Amino acid sequence: MPTNRQIYFNLLKSGNKYLTRFVIKSLLCDVNKFNDDITLYKSFDFQCLNYDRLLENIKRVCGGEPFQYVLGYCNFIDRYYEVNPHVLIPRQETEELVVNAKALIEKAFGKSIISVADICTGSGCIAVALKKYFPLAHIYATDIDKECLIVAKKNDYSKQVTFLQGDMLEPLIKQNIQIDIIICNPPYIEKKEEIDEQVWKYEPHLALLAYPDTFFYEKVFKNCDKILSPQGMMIFEIGEDMEEKLTELIAKYLHDVVVKFSKDMHNKTRFLYIIKKGDNNYA
Repeated sequence: MPTNRQIYFNLLKSGNKYLTRFVIKSLLCDVNKFNDDITLYKSFDFQCLNYDRLLENIKRVCGGEPFQYVLGYCNFIDRYYEVNPHVLIPRQETEELVVNAKALIEKAFGKSIISVADICTGSGCIAVALKKYFPLAHIYATDIDKECLIVAKKNDYSKQVTFLQGDMLEPLIKQNIQIDIIICNPPYIEKKEEIDEQVWKYEPHLALLAYPDTFFYEKVFKNCDKILSPQGMMIFEIGEDMEEKLTELIAKYLHDVVVKFSKDMHNKTRFLYIIKKGDNNYA
């Protein structure tokens, strides 16, 4: 049986574009049941456990299947979430979205008990992460796809997020649920050609495509006043070229709000914040 070191460097030498250093380490940690890279490095010269399973996983990854689906989970911020082809694999930009939201919510609401709605929840990672940051908050999560909600409920270890099936804000409106913060990472890719081949082949198209690209944002803008509190805010992940179009839509549907855009770690405009003016001094 080969050692972890032998496997690691042999896979690196293979030249397969999907077998990056990070992916190889993730595959090795999984089969050896290691919690982190440090444990892997300390065990580099030990024989690999579950070698047959590793070979099967490598075959799937080399064929193009995202390694997160192969493993059945992915890391998001500081914990693991179940993922399968029914849900989009969470990205680093969405981690940024949650971290930015945490800072803004703390500044705006302090220690007040708040209500948050994660729209298009997918794997549930945004809702569950915010529940950890704000344990007293009322957290709701909506998705139109019941298969997504099955995964999201599994990821809610604390069983304290309220999941609702339906289109965007509709489940909240029907139940007359008032919300302080709407956070949303909706589909916003207009053309199939803009999507990476691997992503298009394996990840759910329902979570990727929108026509026009502002379609789901407009749905929220049209209906947000039905549930959003007077001191409320909305936080979105957006496509990098959508600032102008979204600004026009906001002007059409929303009044007395402060609008801010910010960039992600790659210096691309990626986040949108809409804050009701009211009496808020944080806007």
